[in-house]
Amino acid sequence: MTNPDVTPPPKRLHILDDEEIEAFYGRPCLSGDERTNVFTLTQPEKDLLTSSTHIPLQLYFLLQLGYFKAKQLFFTFTFDDVVEDVTYLRERYFPETPLPELRMPNKRTILKQRQQILKLFGYRLCTPTDRQDLFLRAKLAARISSKPVYVLRELLHYLTEHRLVKPGYTFLQEELVGKALTAEVNRLATMLHTLLSSEACVELDALLTSTDERYTITLLKRQPKDFSFGEMRREMARGEHLVQLYTLSRRIVPNLGISREAITYYSSLVSYYSVFRLKQLDTWTIYLYLLCFVFHCYQRFNDNLLTCFLHLVKQYADEAKATAKRAVSDYRGTSNHDLPKAGEVLKLFTAEYEHHTPFGSVQEHAFALLDRQRLTRVAEYLVNEASCDELAFEWEHIDSMARRFKQHLRPLFRAVDLSATRVNAPIQEAIHFLKTAFQQDRPLRQIDSGDFPTDFFPAREKRYLFQRNETNEKHIIPDRYEFLVYRLVRHRLEAGDLFCRDSVRFRSFEEDLVDDQQWANKEALLAQTGLAILTRPIQDHLAELKCQLEERLGRVNQRISAGENSHVRDLLINDCT
Repeated sequence: MTNPDVTPPPKRLHILDDEEIEAFYGRPCLSGDERTNVFTLTQPEKDLLTSSTHIPLQLYFLLQLGYFKAKQLFFTFTFDDVVEDVTYLRERYFPETPLPELRMPNKRTILKQRQQILKLFGYRLCTPTDRQDLFLRAKLAARISSKPVYVLRELLHYLTEHRLVKPGYTFLQEELVGKALTAEVNRLATMLHTLLSSEACVELDALLTSTDERYTITLLKRQPKDFSFGEMRREMARGEHLVQLYTLSRRIVPNLGISREAITYYSSLVSYYSVFRLKQLDTWTIYLYLLCFVFHCYQRFNDNLLTCFLHLVKQYADEAKATAKRAVSDYRGTSNHDLPKAGEVLKLFTAEYEHHTPFGSVQEHAFALLDRQRLTRVAEYLVNEASCDELAFEWEHIDSMARRFKQHLRPLFRAVDLSATRVNAPIQEAIHFLKTAFQQDRPLRQIDSGDFPTDFFPAREKRYLFQRNETNEKHIIPDRYEFLVYRLVRHRLEAGDLFCRDSVRFRSFEEDLVDDQQWANKEALLAQTGLAILTRPIQDHLAELKCQLEERLGRVNQRISAGENSHVRDLLINDCT
């Protein structure tokens, strides 16, 4: 291994296209409503305007003020450049005043006006100290995401929060974003030089080695096309290939101090670049990308398996419910159809017979009207108050699907490690029981019923999970037990009670929380966010919001009282203030 010497990115880093740069830094091109809005003056603004009596100076002040209100920037322009705005201002503020020749103010006057505007709005220009703080902010943002546009947006947000005038785009692009990204890559390369052993580097290099005319990394980039059995088998094969490398990445990547967003971004670069292009990058940059790729790819692999598992369990459960509903409908239809004949059978018991007439003769007449099986079904229908057990039909269909769901769901269930949010959750014991049996290739039918965990059984399902054997002893129906576990696992995953640690979509909520050790320095963490509102006492913030609300309610009430709000009529106002 050599010392990390990362090649810096090109000097001119592409972040925004020309239209986006113009939207941020171009002089405002105002529409009618926008012009009215930005050139409407408050009392402090009017006071500043009247501090000068020379109309050209007042016009230029109004233009600078309006443009600053629109974009929080100052622009260099002449009166001829903004004829429409000049015309609007003359008509609005100097309609009766003869307008002298419009001469441009000198540089000193323009700068003085800018200082007045900055003071009025509480803004300031960036000092060298501010620029250093911006660079530190850019480096922190680069740890969260190395997408240049993300770092730029964080800097723009920081400037807004601290009421700083934006530096030029080129400075942000080259001196802040570009250098911050280069510094971050160099930092990570230095850490990897320490954390990666020679053996680990060889394992990573193998991903870019061709085998059977294909690169290993190319095979791992593939995603399953659908949830078919063949596609899932190939996905599990990819997962098995990743296990050892994932163990390596699981040990190293969390120590790099980068966010999940950054991991996903570096991983995406492996998919974006061809193997030829990857090999042209710096060695330590390649290792960084590959480690993040393995880390993210394995978690995405678990996501794919669990998504397929949830889809199939729902599909089987829905099929069983639909079949049960049809069976109930058919059962009731047939029974209702046979009810009239059942009535004829009942009449046989009220008819007059010779006292020595054998009962077999009566049965013979009854079965001539309605055969034994249909008569029995109608009798059960009547005994159960014209209802039948839909859940029983549902479980019967699950029995018929046993071979199918075991073929598709067992491999998925075995391949994923699940944990429960609650310690000693009963479903967790059932999951461990099934996985142990599957790993030992031990058929569930050969396991004694007393060994099955049953604390998780829903009360309404319990009676369908047992049957009696020849000796009239109750024992568990293994196929129903297995499907019940699958169905409850699906429900628990969707509810968040079960999670997969090595997953993106199904990981625990606590994975995204700051641990107790870091939270002990919460003041520093909150300060790093650059969000002043987080460091402000909540009582002060609520008091400010209350004042704003009361002020706005007062203005609304005043407009209603003055009849200026045409949308509110016949409103009785007791106290407008």
